[in-house]
Amino acid sequence: MSKHLIKVFYEYFHPAHPILPPFDLWVISSPPQYLVNIVEFIGLHHVSPSQPPEVSNDLWISTESAELTLEKAQAYLLLGILFHGRKVPECAKKCIGFAIECSFRLGLHCKELSDTVEMQSTARAESMRRTLWEIFIVDTILAAVQIGGTLQFNMETPDVSLPSEDEKFVDGHSGVYSISAKDLSHRAFSDDDRISSLAYRVEASLILRQCLVACETHAREDTLEILDSMISAWFHRWPSDRSTILQMNGKVNQIDFQSAMIMHCASIYLHFPKSLLVSFLPNTGEVFCSRPPPISSPSPNAQTHTAKIVNAAVELSKLASLSTSVTAHTPFFACSLVLSSIVQVTVLSAPIGQPFGKHYSYLALNIGVLKSMGSIWNVAASSVGNLRATTREVEAASAEAGHEIVGSMFIPAVLRK
Repeated sequence: MSKHLIKVFYEYFHPAHPILPPFDLWVISSPPQYLVNIVEFIGLHHVSPSQPPEVSNDLWISTESAELTLEKAQAYLLLGILFHGRKVPECAKKCIGFAIECSFRLGLHCKELSDTVEMQSTARAESMRRTLWEIFIVDTILAAVQIGGTLQFNMETPDVSLPSEDEKFVDGHSGVYSISAKDLSHRAFSDDDRISSLAYRVEASLILRQCLVACETHAREDTLEILDSMISAWFHRWPSDRSTILQMNGKVNQIDFQSAMIMHCASIYLHFPKSLLVSFLPNTGEVFCSRPPPISSPSPNAQTHTAKIVNAAVELSKLASLSTSVTAHTPFFACSLVLSSIVQVTVLSAPIGQPFGKHYSYLALNIGVLKSMGSIWNVAASSVGNLRATTREVEAASAEAGHEIVGSMFIPAVLRK
């Protein structure tokens, strides 16, 4: 194995999608060569930014021809994330579909399997749980951000335990108690509500999934209120030491980062169809990751819905401001920044009394981060030009109508290029 590329993978990609055991444990476990090749290939994206390597058919063929194992499911999952980052949505969707199929055939969704494996290997059992839930999370995010995206994980919520902290790999104990997803609804009334950061991320994905379904099915106002209360309650339960996200050493905790990202996206998807902004949505069909909301009936609380999505869009921009280093961010963050940008561009074209200068500033931040991420992931790079063009069109239209959004001296240069 090329340990250098594998270490790069563990340094920059693994923190955002930690399905494999820690580096030392994984290397000595003799993983199959096709999985090693995928790990090395992902590492290459961070070694040579701005020069993405060409995808070899061997990565796909060797995975497809491999026997059914946990590693095969992991390979398809990693390929799905990789293809999304490279802006190949059809392949990403197909890979996640195969990962789901493999996980069901293996029984990863069954608690009994991981419990049995844990008696022989704690590390492998934890990797199995993480793989199952990572497939669930990625499937949910892809359904949210890809045009034409659909939920492929269509079984009931698995009863397998939620993933634990990294200590579980080493000594079998993580310092928090293990629960299943079905126990989450009772957690607010428990004396001990400590769960792992990875479990909070699963819970966030479960809520995002419900918000997507509610939008697609044109749920009633009371259903939206219930989901909105779930989003608020999640943030209030989130421990303060995790909600800071930026650690004392200056690094971003990528799992906590994603948890907040997913919840803010859930708020946007839940409230946008009922907001005042729907009528002012710019033409964003050419912007990958931007999925237009379904047409919905008017809401008596349109102002509240509008305020909620504007706040969520701003909070996504604030996540982008936590660190100038973007190399370890999941490629899915690029799509959440596109979503944030579309909301804020819409605010600029809608007469809802928002301070425009603030939103120009956040747009400049979003586009700057996308530009930096674009040296690694094409899904980020491809959105920059289209977002700039959309912003300029909105500004020009407003100026032509005689109500210039903001003086040109306040327009960040990154938006005028």
